[in-house]
Amino acid sequence: MFISNTSKKLKKFMPEGLYSRSLLIIIIPIVILQGILTFVFLDRHWQLVTRKLSSAVASEITTFIDIEPILGIERITKLSDRLYDVDVKFFPNQKLVNNLPEPVNLVENTLGKELSKILKNNFWIDAHTYEKRVIVQIEKLNGVYEFTIPRRNVYATNSHIFLVWMVISSLLLVSVAVMFMRQQIKPIEKLSKAAQQFGLGMKMEDFKPSGASEVREAAEAYLKMQERIERFIEQRTLMLAGVSHDLRTPLTRLKLQIEMLSDDKTNKELLSDVNEMQKMLETYLDFAEDVTREKASKIDLELMIREIIKSDKRDNKKINFNKKSTPIFFECRSIAMKRCITNLINNAGSYGNEVLVSLDENKDGIIISVEDDGPGIKKEDYDQAIKPFIRLDTSRNQNIPGSGLGLSISQDITSNHGGKMSMSESSLGGLKVSLNFPK
Repeated sequence: MFISNTSKKLKKFMPEGLYSRSLLIIIIPIVILQGILTFVFLDRHWQLVTRKLSSAVASEITTFIDIEPILGIERITKLSDRLYDVDVKFFPNQKLVNNLPEPVNLVENTLGKELSKILKNNFWIDAHTYEKRVIVQIEKLNGVYEFTIPRRNVYATNSHIFLVWMVISSLLLVSVAVMFMRQQIKPIEKLSKAAQQFGLGMKMEDFKPSGASEVREAAEAYLKMQERIERFIEQRTLMLAGVSHDLRTPLTRLKLQIEMLSDDKTNKELLSDVNEMQKMLETYLDFAEDVTREKASKIDLELMIREIIKSDKRDNKKINFNKKSTPIFFECRSIAMKRCITNLINNAGSYGNEVLVSLDENKDGIIISVEDDGPGIKKEDYDQAIKPFIRLDTSRNQNIPGSGLGLSISQDITSNHGGKMSMSESSLGGLKVSLNFPK
């Protein structure tokens, strides 16, 4: 349970892109490795070097004290200053205090241990008062010796050079990894873009397999799949063109013969049936038509919707239009988009007396909604409503003509534009169909 909750929390902070995740796979181990090296190796390095330097300084101090009675304090002072940059002072008849402070840092602790090994006298070390100097006072029988020693003599002060080189080398490694990873990710991004554009009906002409062998195999498989889909669509279009020709010709001839007959009620009913059959045939062909050949262009959605409403005014039908104040442009296939919105408005007008069309835009995309005050559809029937040739006559008026393809065609066109169609209950009491398109 703990591991599951932890993984869920980590997913919130994980980037979504493959390139970003790949960089994390490279950068995180380098950061962890650098941290371990800094904490373990560098810490031990400081301690080892500081111990060696402190041991050498302790030996020098004891040597100075041992030879001082022979050479004298003045000679010792000059030699220590010239050879070791150490200032030596002697305070005769002085003693150190009894309660000496405890060591507070690495230098005082390490140097104190080394002096304790070779000296039996009392001593005091001050390595925190001055930034670049360490003061050592040693008590002897005749007085107190004070040594002012450069910090570099007892402490490894050049460790920052190691850190700088470590950071520089890490940046170089990460830079090389980023450039290499970028080259490996590019073919995957191209494949993703090609698949996305083909799904929207726009073929990427200059797409070629590239990259690693696995990526090339996936790209080649995609091209073969694309070729099969295009061949299938072409065959379907040719078949439907033949069906259209074969069916429209006898229907037209039948319509002309009926119109030439006497103008009675029976002939009018027959003519109405033939006209309805023609409309149904055109609807079937629209559903299966290859609309992907149409080129995409940027259109003004408000202008398109107003044209549809103007041309679709019906008797006793009220169609209202709500829109955002600023113009909203969308790159799409205009004929297909017009057909999509027209189907929704026709569907709403067929089952309700009032239709409300809304156009809005937010940071996520563009929203087109059509709602009516009709009987509506049950929530459990939403999925069935968008299936082709399905009419939910139990909840909608059975006497209304139609083929059951309006919502299916709109759903297909919306998906081809990378959008999503959803249904919900309208504030007017009927059905609300919303189209969400990415920007």
